[in-house]
Amino acid sequence: MIRRKVVLGGTLPFTAERAGRMTRTANGFTSHILLQDSRGTFNGKSMLGLLSLGKLSGREMTLLAEGADEECAAETLAALLEAEDDPIAT
Repeated sequence: MIRRKVVLGGTLPFTAERAGRMTRTANGFTSHILLQDSRGTFNGKSMLGLLSLGKLSGREMTLLAEGADEECAAETLAALLEAEDDPIAT
């Protein structure tokens, strides 16, 4: 299992478009993807889970990836979560 601290970039809450891109990317991996903060644990492959991040009090979270492609999943998703602007939208 890979644990990686991430600082969410860009504006919060996530837009539906950004959350959708994140979940499509996460679902492209076989690994289990979770995001944790002081309030709880969120499914990184769930659109509802990512949209609920809009209620964050802070921007720092822990990204957890576990599975056969966990290293690639953690690297790719951390970059998307930390991006100031959604690189796919432009």
